[in-house]
Amino acid sequence: MRYLAFVAGFLAAAPAIGQELTEAEASILPRLIDSLCLDLVEGSNGCETAVLLTSEDEPDGADLVIFTDRRRSDGSAVLEVVRNIAFNGPLFGQAPWLEEAENGSLLLQSEQIGIGRSPWSQTLTIAFRDSAFVIAGFTYSTYDRLDAGGFRCDVNMLTGDWEVFGERGGEGETEAVLYSVADSGRAEIPRVRLSEWDWTAALPAPCTGPLDDWWAAGP
Repeated sequence: MRYLAFVAGFLAAAPAIGQELTEAEASILPRLIDSLCLDLVEGSNGCETAVLLTSEDEPDGADLVIFTDRRRSDGSAVLEVVRNIAFNGPLFGQAPWLEEAENGSLLLQSEQIGIGRSPWSQTLTIAFRDSAFVIAGFTYSTYDRLDAGGFRCDVNMLTGDWEVFGERGGEGETEAVLYSVADSGRAEIPRVRLSEWDWTAALPAPCTGPLDDWWAAGP
């Protein structure tokens, strides 16, 4: 019985010990969404650390910070800070996250699949080119929960190559297709620096027209 009482007392006290954060830790750790260490800058020593934080100023935004490797002599120097770069909603299915692409680029994933008729997801591919972080790729997809129609647009922001796929159907008993597109091409797209992007930015031009048509075709 004494042993059980000791264990119960220890467990009761443990959370209090675990909650003792420094002032600096308490100010930043609750904001942490995701982090990733990967080699973004060719020729640099170690991996660059990308950190995704909830925004302090925008209730539905997330900030991205990229540091040099903590083991370098400059000690985690800041390479880039981008405010409000991704949507970060309050519900499940609305939080962004980080991934590494097969070619080593940084993927910033965001989505809104928690509520609404037309959930969406978005991928920003981030790369280091000509001494700057840039948006190398953009992918956006959405679908309609009612008629099962879907839309997807992929744009290589460096070459201008793009692909669009979309369909809307389910009208009446015949479930006739209301709209269908499968197109590709190459467009002149100005290079977009990472620092110039935020989550409210307009979709790249190859996506906007087909997406407007997809919406307009809906029942």
